[in-house]
Amino acid sequence: MTAKEIRAAGLTDPHLSVVYAACDAFLRKRNSAAYPAARLLLAPDKRPYWDAILAFSTYVDDLIDDPEWPVAERTARAEAYERNVFSLMAGDDPWADGTASGQSRTGRHLAHAFSHFVRTWNIPADSVRTFMTTIRTDLEVAQYPSFTDLERYIHGVCVQGVLWGNALLMPGGRREPEAERKAAAASFGLQLTDYLRDLAEDLGDGRLYLPLEDLTAFGLSRDEVDWAAQRARMTPKLRELVRFEVERADRYFTEAADWWRLVDPPARELPRQYVRLGRFSLERIIRSDYDLFRTPPRAHVVCGASSGASFSLGLTLVTAQRLATALRPRDACRPLPDAQP
Repeated sequence: MTAKEIRAAGLTDPHLSVVYAACDAFLRKRNSAAYPAARLLLAPDKRPYWDAILAFSTYVDDLIDDPEWPVAERTARAEAYERNVFSLMAGDDPWADGTASGQSRTGRHLAHAFSHFVRTWNIPADSVRTFMTTIRTDLEVAQYPSFTDLERYIHGVCVQGVLWGNALLMPGGRREPEAERKAAAASFGLQLTDYLRDLAEDLGDGRLYLPLEDLTAFGLSRDEVDWAAQRARMTPKLRELVRFEVERADRYFTEAADWWRLVDPPARELPRQYVRLGRFSLERIIRSDYDLFRTPPRAHVVCGASSGASFSLGLTLVTAQRLATALRPRDACRPLPDAQP
């Protein structure tokens, strides 16, 4: 995170500078290639807030998944962190008098940054509570009987974060139901695609995100899916199930296709690329003839090249737009009295 980004976001308080910088440092340690790439599509004044969303969500997920602690302890730690975050959101610092414990210095910094983001962008407290409550179900739930059950989980854990990000994309951070609906659809499409691509890995961790009712509809049991994943061998029934799930994910991406048109023009490239790259992942599965375990080299090359070209073009468009805005005479930036928005 640069000093320019800190200034652009108006984070002049030294404490805020420190806690937002901690978000950036935390995410860079995660070595996620998507993190620095995605934030380049945002204006500098939005990037620290984006960092706060992603760092907070990732930290909470780490609390839940940390294998070094028993489930009961992970539950207690997550609940304590939630209480402290809500105290911060209400304007009270639970760590100020030293009575709150159980979180690392990084965890405290991330909580401070996220609570500041929530207050600054008027994020509903119920949305944060929905996320925190739903993600704790990872400690108890290893499969989902119906798509309705999975839908509820995705809405709580994944969609809430996308809606927080959508606030950064809207003019003045305003709430726009249609934009939020399409942002949620993009999140559903991406999650369903990831669940397919990560099927073998998730099963190795004891989790299955394909609804059991879908397995039953295609004449499959969980044991049969486990067998196929362990041997990296598709079966005809599993292939048809994957085709069904791909079509479901594609419908969500279709619904989200024009999400980018509803956000602030300078911010449009991020949601556009979000949906495009999700569809490229889905295309890779299709080009593999719905085989989740063996992707032909050509599918990797074609989809990788397409996604890379798409992102490069998007970044070029964003850079050109910012340069044009910087070079434009100040008066030219003012709309005419009868100009349409």
